[in-house]
Amino acid sequence: MSAAINALLACIRSNCSIQSHIGKSFSMAQYGNSVIAILAGQIANKAANHAEFKPISENSGFYTGGYLGPFDVSLVALVICGCFSSVLWEENYGGESSSNDDANSKPKSSAIAALIGAFKTTMRNPDILLCGIISSLFEGSMYIFVFMWTPALTALTKEELGDDFDGLPFGVCCMAGSSIFSIAMEKLKPEQLAVFVFGTATCAFGLVVYAGSTTSGFIAMNLFEMTVGMYFPSMGTMKGMIVPEGQRSAIYNLFRIPLNLIVLFSLLTDLTPRVSFILCGTMMSIATILQIKLKARRSSR
Repeated sequence: MSAAINALLACIRSNCSIQSHIGKSFSMAQYGNSVIAILAGQIANKAANHAEFKPISENSGFYTGGYLGPFDVSLVALVICGCFSSVLWEENYGGESSSNDDANSKPKSSAIAALIGAFKTTMRNPDILLCGIISSLFEGSMYIFVFMWTPALTALTKEELGDDFDGLPFGVCCMAGSSIFSIAMEKLKPEQLAVFVFGTATCAFGLVVYAGSTTSGFIAMNLFEMTVGMYFPSMGTMKGMIVPEGQRSAIYNLFRIPLNLIVLFSLLTDLTPRVSFILCGTMMSIATILQIKLKARRSSR
C-alpha cells in the first residue's frame, strides 16, 4: 500500500493528468476495503460466538446472540458512519444557478428522466454498453460466489474429513489482487489488464467445478478472490474514462439492474453450488470475450 501511496504522490507532484493516477487511487481504495473486510470478518466472528442464540423472553418473538451479533455490531458502525457523514460531508448541488429563483426551483429533469437519458446514452455508445454488461456479469458472479463458496467448500471438506472436520480457515486474497493491479498498470492499460482478470476468473471457476480435493477447491476460490481485488480498480478506471461524468450516477444505476436480476435468478432458482459455479464460469467466459472486443475498440482510436 505504501508503494501505491508514494506513486500517487509522485504523480501528483509531477503535475501529470488525473487519468494517469486514477488507477492508483482505485487500487488503494480496494486495498483499504480489503483490510476493512478482514477486520470486519474477525469482529463478526467474535460477535457471533460471544453469546448463545436465544429469545429475550418466552413467547416474545425477539432473539439475541448467535448470528444476530454481527448485525448488531454493523448497526453501531452504521450509526457512527452516519454521524461522521452528516458532519464532514457537504451536499453536492451540481452546477451553480444563475439566480436565486433558479436555485430555489425544482430540477428540470426528474430521476426518471435522468434514467431515460442515461439509457439512451448507453445504447448509443457501444463502449458504455459493453462496460455495463461486463461489470454486471463479473459482479453477478462475485455475489453468487459469496453465497455459494462457504457451503460448497464445507460440504467438500466434510466428505474428506468426516467427523474430524472442525471448521474452515477462511482467508481473503483481495488485497493481493489490488497490489498486483497497482504494479501491472505500470505496463498495461486497464482494458488489457481486464482481459487477463476475466480470463483468470474463468479458469478459477473451472477449477472450482472440477476440484478433486478441498485443497484444490480452496486454492481456486482464493484465485477468484484475487481477481476480485484486481477487478474493482481496473473497472473503476475504465468507467472513469468511458462513462460521461454528467450522467455517471444514472448510468451506474442502470448497470445494477442486470446485476440484481442475475443474483435474484440464482437465489430464487435454488441452484446447487456446482451449477452456480458453472453459471459463473459461463458468465466469465462471456465477459472475457466482450472485454477483448472493448479493448479492440479502445485500441483502434
